[in-house]
Amino acid sequence: MRKFGLRHTCAIGALAVSTLLASPAFAQDQGGEDEDTAATEDRIVVTGSYIRGTPEDAALPVDVLSNEELQNKGISSPLELIKELPSVGSVLGDTNQFSTAAQGFQGNGSINLRGLGATRTLVLVNGKRTIQAPGDGFSDTNFIPMFALQQVEILKDGAAATYGSDAIAGVANFITRKNFDGVEVAGDWTFIDGSDGNYNISALVGKNFGDVNLLVGAGWQHRSELSTTARSYTSQPYDQNASGYSALATPGLFAVTYIGSTGVNTILSQDKGCNELGGFNTPPVCRFTYIPFDNITEDEDRYQVYAQADADLSDKARWHASALWAKTDLESLNYSPAFPPTQGPNGSGFVSAFTTSVNNPAVAAFLTQQGLPQSGGANGTLFRVTNVYYRPFGFIGNPRDEERGAGQGLAKNNAWRVNTGFEFDIGDNLVLDLDGTYWRSARTAYAPGIIGSRLQAALNGFGGADCTGTTAGANGCQWFNPFVLAGPSNPTLDIANPYYQPGFENDPDLVAWLQVPNGTFQREEQWIADAVLSGGTGFELPGGEVAFAVGAQYRKNNFISRPLDDTSNLNINPCFREGDTSCVGTPTEGVGPFIFLGGTRPTKLDQSVYALFTELQLPILDNLELTAAIRYEDYGDPIGSTINPKAAVRFEATDWLTLRGSIGTTFRGPLASNVDPNFVTALQGLTATGGNYKSVDIYGNPDLKPETALTYNLGFIVNTGGLTFSADFWTYDFKDQIVITPADAIASYVGNGQTSGTAAVDCSSELVDLITFSGNACTQGTTTGLDIARVRTQYVNGPDVKVRGIDFAANYDIDAGFGVISIGGNATWNIEYTTDDFFVNDILVTPSYDAVGFGNYFRDPGTLPEWRGNGYVNLNTSGLNLRYSVNYIDSVFDERCKADPCFAISGVPAGSNYGKNSGSYTQHDLVANYTLPITFAEVQLTAAVLNIFDEEPAQAYLPLGYNPFIGNGIGRNYRIGLRTKF
Repeated sequence: MRKFGLRHTCAIGALAVSTLLASPAFAQDQGGEDEDTAATEDRIVVTGSYIRGTPEDAALPVDVLSNEELQNKGISSPLELIKELPSVGSVLGDTNQFSTAAQGFQGNGSINLRGLGATRTLVLVNGKRTIQAPGDGFSDTNFIPMFALQQVEILKDGAAATYGSDAIAGVANFITRKNFDGVEVAGDWTFIDGSDGNYNISALVGKNFGDVNLLVGAGWQHRSELSTTARSYTSQPYDQNASGYSALATPGLFAVTYIGSTGVNTILSQDKGCNELGGFNTPPVCRFTYIPFDNITEDEDRYQVYAQADADLSDKARWHASALWAKTDLESLNYSPAFPPTQGPNGSGFVSAFTTSVNNPAVAAFLTQQGLPQSGGANGTLFRVTNVYYRPFGFIGNPRDEERGAGQGLAKNNAWRVNTGFEFDIGDNLVLDLDGTYWRSARTAYAPGIIGSRLQAALNGFGGADCTGTTAGANGCQWFNPFVLAGPSNPTLDIANPYYQPGFENDPDLVAWLQVPNGTFQREEQWIADAVLSGGTGFELPGGEVAFAVGAQYRKNNFISRPLDDTSNLNINPCFREGDTSCVGTPTEGVGPFIFLGGTRPTKLDQSVYALFTELQLPILDNLELTAAIRYEDYGDPIGSTINPKAAVRFEATDWLTLRGSIGTTFRGPLASNVDPNFVTALQGLTATGGNYKSVDIYGNPDLKPETALTYNLGFIVNTGGLTFSADFWTYDFKDQIVITPADAIASYVGNGQTSGTAAVDCSSELVDLITFSGNACTQGTTTGLDIARVRTQYVNGPDVKVRGIDFAANYDIDAGFGVISIGGNATWNIEYTTDDFFVNDILVTPSYDAVGFGNYFRDPGTLPEWRGNGYVNLNTSGLNLRYSVNYIDSVFDERCKADPCFAISGVPAGSNYGKNSGSYTQHDLVANYTLPITFAEVQLTAAVLNIFDEEPAQAYLPLGYNPFIGNGIGRNYRIGLRTKF
């Protein structure tokens, strides 16, 4: 294999500093790693530059995490790695179906540098683009083959001038092993209280055949279900945290109407069992908590198969190729037993959306339990039973899930990626890289949705797939029982139902007809062609030869999305009733027939991007180096093109002090789905509805422009004796950021800023046309926040944003004689994240705010603590590596808190301040790795205690009681592992 060296003393010093700073264990015993180390057998892999020989931190802030350091930290998954980085904001990976930012992403992982959003961090594998979640513009980090990694490089600086769109916040480059020769088998098991445990198994085989190296490996990671009932902090009472409760339940509120001698007589009657089955009664409404039916982590299996080949074809030509297949399966996602209605077959709204036939056999039993007369009795003839406040199943659970009574969904992600390329030496000083990459990613996902017209038919005795004829309850037609007497218990809390009456249960087959998979199949593929010419110019400066790189890139994306079933296809079922198309051309077109979930339309999109770029490195002096880069990208119509320059400088002021800085513009182009005029529907608990979940329609915008940012970094590195310390100040000034108009702010503006959902809305508001209300009408003084059924939003080029902060890193090595002790840490101080005023249709909906130190639960950028950091003490001696680490996340304030108490709760005059200040989160871990003193193989044993003091996640007024984007809801856990190399 061809070797590349560093060309001048500035680079040599920089590489030494980077190695010491990022990986204190790197200078320790490296047993068995010599074959994997690219610096000794291959060119240095560059993140942030196309010029060969550039050290990892030449003028840019790059964290380098070796495979050995990941092992010493006890990291066994991409999510564990990413959540441990102080420079990262809210990320996907843990269950969080209650946030619109996480819905539809079960099984996906993401990385979110600086809290700027996952779509603004570019993820590479060996310097090349990799698999993304289909249609969503961010790379799925769960597909990364951790078992094949040599190191991970995190560039914390805007890099669009080098890599193009998506690198606006920085780059994560996952680098696989090179020249690996041998067999490595590894596995670990994590013991988690209340769970069946998590485990990882992998095998890697590599072999050198002369000038050819082949590498093949496979891994399987299993994550067991951890129910919310296994942790007490997910279950707050209604009067403390009402965000996980709903006014719509079984037991529900019914209106029983009689016609007698005195006329029409309607009696409101609350079904029995609210308190007995685990609810909170605020008569006449039972508050239902769906949280016990959900999970903290879902049952999940991830698989990867990875292969690569590297070959020297001649002294001047090299070839490489790699292939990755990966999939993630979540086949039993838990949801609420049934979602609440936001609409019925007759229109929008949840109040009285359904009626129950007076001939329904369960009605007579219900009347008896309620102490109400039967039809023909003292009150006269029974005329109607109206389901006023109601959701199917509720506390008695869904009969299709015998164990816990939950609604069942599914998510499956499947992807593959291939890459190949050639390197040609041109003369003695130039190298031509020609690379091609192709990846395809597919996702099938659904949640259980009830079709409104089917539910109404079943309440009237005409339910079931085999129903024929016109006689209710006959000829295969079935009745649906809406009352609490239909179920024997609350299965997830194991509470017997004292009001259960055998013989009135709902048939699981009937439920399967009512509640069907509502979801999509999505697929995206991308072709990437890269050509880069790099090397020396032949022009010498005092510090060395001027180097350059020039290249071109072509990217083409194809994306398709289609509904899994005709019932959720809005081209077929656009209206409130299944099979009805009379709403086409009216404002209600596209509501779909489901009582809560939205529908989708088949979509086919494509996007092509052409790019030209160049880079120049100027070694002015031995201790002073300048780098400049510029990139042109063309997205075609309607987006257009963009040009972005960048410059960086690195200066070794003394042999112990290095200064560095960079400035440039960076950009991100809109996705094809962002400019498509169709819409998708998400679900969000809105402040103006008292936290109740409503539909949010997100429309594309053909007029979107690329977003841009001016970025700059200033930093220094001190390296003296055994101490290495660095600090980097960074800034991003955004223009035209691509963002969705804020549904919560729109609803709050129309809702007069209320938090209870019971106050009147402003029907004369300038933004009222963006809201769909119950009954498709807004009546001044009568319509309340709870009557909000849908909110219309769209992608726009939003307000300017300014982001600033400082990164710190330190490491001190002590040679203690018996071994090396390393003490250090990393921290990020978020100084500012200011978003300017947000206007929707020229109306100010969100005044300018600084997000630092706030939960930002319903606004960008998500939770952003002022401080995040970690510290460690590491001992390496005689085959033993012992590491004690502490991870810290600062407390945040709930931005929704405008008064005392913060949250008005219906039926609870005192309100609540739960999660007003989240409290900080500190996790202590202890990881031990021991290499056995044997000669026939390298055998390493691992034992770890993670979250030693069983720290609970920081509080948040959210359904789970904490924020899964940054919190750890698992609690204390134990891990053992074995790694063997032959």
